[in-house]
Amino acid sequence: MLKTTLAVAAIAVSVSACSGVAPAGQGGGDDKSVNFATVPGFDDTVAVTGLWSVLLEEKGYSVKTTSVDLAAGFSGIARGDLDGYLNAWLPTTHQAYIDKYKDDLVILDKPYFDNDELVLAVPEFVEENTISEVAQNAAKYDSKIIGIEAGSGEMKILPDVLAKYDAADKLAIVEGSTPAALAALKSGVDENKPVVVALWKPHWAFAAMKVKALEDDRQGWPAADGSHVVLSKEFAEKHGEVRGWMENSKLTDEQYASLMLAVSEAKEPAEGAKKWLETPENRQAADEWLK
Repeated sequence: MLKTTLAVAAIAVSVSACSGVAPAGQGGGDDKSVNFATVPGFDDTVAVTGLWSVLLEEKGYSVKTTSVDLAAGFSGIARGDLDGYLNAWLPTTHQAYIDKYKDDLVILDKPYFDNDELVLAVPEFVEENTISEVAQNAAKYDSKIIGIEAGSGEMKILPDVLAKYDAADKLAIVEGSTPAALAALKSGVDENKPVVVALWKPHWAFAAMKVKALEDDRQGWPAADGSHVVLSKEFAEKHGEVRGWMENSKLTDEQYASLMLAVSEAKEPAEGAKKWLETPENRQAADEWLK
């Protein structure tokens, strides 16, 4: 299953197979055209964008996604080249990106999910349960943390977290990608080898692999964020109905985790989202958003 899920993460549900922002005028200016930004490796973003792609297509919209890095995504939305990003972690993890463009963005006030946590993850079998314990036994973990994408909010915050644990000189941060971090975590589980990686919750890995999140015993990580929808001003104005649907949306911990798992197990994000919607409770919840 991991091979499939890493492939899905790598393409980041990019229908257009683009690596950059579309030229001006390529956003969702048409009445039923939508172009969402998505980020390679951000599995929660892949899942929720896949879900909204299915729901909007059921309503007659043509949905496209463009793969970008986070900074390019928000700048593209601010210019109107992209219509939105569906998983901004606020008020902390992605706040620096939002601050730069906030005058040209529409940020929906209420998060559709309010328990986003940055974590360090390890195989379940290791004795260490806290970040302090891993820092004290850094050599056991090759004195390094396997990180995710360099431009992510988590990677910008992680050095400050290690400083609070007096571990900056004990654990080196290795920049990489979410698929690479997940592959390292799976390898650690399979080979009974201690490894520590940067991750977040909710994430499908905690259901699919025997892994655990380290307790943040010194409160180094910021408090949990909420997942907010960010839209371009033009799109929010022209598509008030879609904005309203998204304002109505709400996911529980269980719903979000199961959505991510369903998408991770599918060949395409939309396929996983459709499978998730086959569960009556999930379908009922989504239908409530669209009223």
